[in-house]
Amino acid sequence: MTRLSFITSVCLIVLLTSEATHAANLTVGANIGNVPWEFQDENGDYVGFEIDLVNQIGDQLGMDVEIINIPFSGLFSAVQSGRIDIALSSITVTERRLESVAFVQPYYDSAQSLTVDSDSNISSLADLQGRVVAVDTGSTGDMWTTENAARYGIGEIRRFEGLVPAMLDVQSGRVDGYISDIPGLEYFIRDKPYFKVVQRIETGERYSMVLAQGNPLADQVNDVITELKRSGFVAELHRSWFGSEPLASSSTVSVVDRPRSTSVGGRDAGFAQTFLNWSVLLNSMPLLLAGLRVTLLLGATSIACGLALGLFLALVRLYGVRPAGVASKMYIDIFRSIPILVLLIVVYYAPPFAGIQLSAFTAAAVALTLVSGAYTAEIFRAGIEAIPSGQFEASHALGLNYRHTMVDVILPQAIRVVIPPLTNNCINVIKDTALASVVAMPDLLKQANQAQALEANPTPLIVAALIYLALLWPLVILVGRLEKRFRQEYSQ
Repeated sequence: MTRLSFITSVCLIVLLTSEATHAANLTVGANIGNVPWEFQDENGDYVGFEIDLVNQIGDQLGMDVEIINIPFSGLFSAVQSGRIDIALSSITVTERRLESVAFVQPYYDSAQSLTVDSDSNISSLADLQGRVVAVDTGSTGDMWTTENAARYGIGEIRRFEGLVPAMLDVQSGRVDGYISDIPGLEYFIRDKPYFKVVQRIETGERYSMVLAQGNPLADQVNDVITELKRSGFVAELHRSWFGSEPLASSSTVSVVDRPRSTSVGGRDAGFAQTFLNWSVLLNSMPLLLAGLRVTLLLGATSIACGLALGLFLALVRLYGVRPAGVASKMYIDIFRSIPILVLLIVVYYAPPFAGIQLSAFTAAAVALTLVSGAYTAEIFRAGIEAIPSGQFEASHALGLNYRHTMVDVILPQAIRVVIPPLTNNCINVIKDTALASVVAMPDLLKQANQAQALEANPTPLIVAALIYLALLWPLVILVGRLEKRFRQEYSQ
């Protein structure tokens, strides 16, 4: 064998081995933090009822399981796009979801519950009149609460990405109650006497694993679950994690048929049906338009306040007394260094523990304004310093005072200089409003996430991206033309 042939053979063996290793991986997406189904223990390992179940399924199939942490609202699109093979996180089987994804047979019967602070005067759903209720975005609790909001007179539904942030808001008093899966809630509060479950809500839901339509792995996983039920493995998981015996009639013990859609039948819906589904678009459009209104209002508020704050900081830094100038510079440097997401979480969650209650909108507007003001200050400072010093001297020679010099001479010229960077900053502020979704702000991204979780279809996210593009692209073009116009006027 020649040396070239030997090298070629080695390369082929490596490629074939790599491909075989890749094919043996079972990629699973889960919303880690969803106790007791999937969460991290003190060692940082992923544990939970469904983690144990999917690991056993991987062993039965001879596949290595890889767990990826994905927010609940992103699980369906991750499956449909092929990023993961299986999605799990106490996912309820619904007819709407069956139209877009495939389920294996369910393995747990559940219900919802209303959890409140132990000092709350809420004792049942009947006491939710005019109250603020937390739910998980796109979950069964979200669906049930939305459908029954009018019946119980619920004042506002606030949507969170997981149990922990929702329970923090219950503890801080920002929301009055939390409606979510009862197994997770009871497991979470077992050592937290400052919470209590006041009512069980029967919804007849069943948990299952999600795969893409047409994925042949679905039948294999379903067959393994059948074997695990018959061997008593799933029932043993129930005893291990919940400390109780599952009912013989429950889906934890009984072998049941795979859920199938009456309209799609489990066939591959194709690219257009999955990512550009017209019926899903029509269903989700009210949510998207409501989110767009919030995004525009939050963006406009943050931009206006940020411009005012930035101009003030720039003038103080340039012309204020030395201590004020130093303080202004420190502010600018600090808030340009803090990640806006970190600041948003701090502004939202910290004040309630000091007795200060800020709404999600106020907290988001404050965080965006603080950061935007810092960047805007530097933009204004650069623009003012770009004006020739002769302009100041001429104004002084004409007898203009400081206010007239700045308002009538310097700032009009500086504004022309700073329009491009200011515009970029304003566009960034509008895009950064999407971060407010992490604090239950019903902006465009939050509503798109909710819609795609309800429909188990990523079309709302695609449409939200197009809305952002339609909103910002004309603004970029318009400002480019204004910049060209101001440059021509300035050069004349």
